[in-house]
Amino acid sequence: MTKCTFCGKEENPHKGLHLIRNSGSIDYFCSSKCRKNSTKLKRDKRKVRWTEAFHVTRDKARKRAAEKK
Repeated sequence: MTKCTFCGKEENPHKGLHLIRNSGSIDYFCSSKCRKNSTKLKRDKRKVRWTEAFHVTRDKARKRAAEKK
């Protein structure tokens, strides 16, 4: 099982879209929604609320804020 590059959702290896860049890196996308947000709209996955990266970043920020108090 591979993870979607943008949202972090687990996907089957033969589903979704696999984008191979000229640099040799491979991006896996589970849906056109993820592909468009990443490539066409150039959104940061840490700032989009429905992605796994957003929740990880938010949890880290909450822990840092709790430590400061």
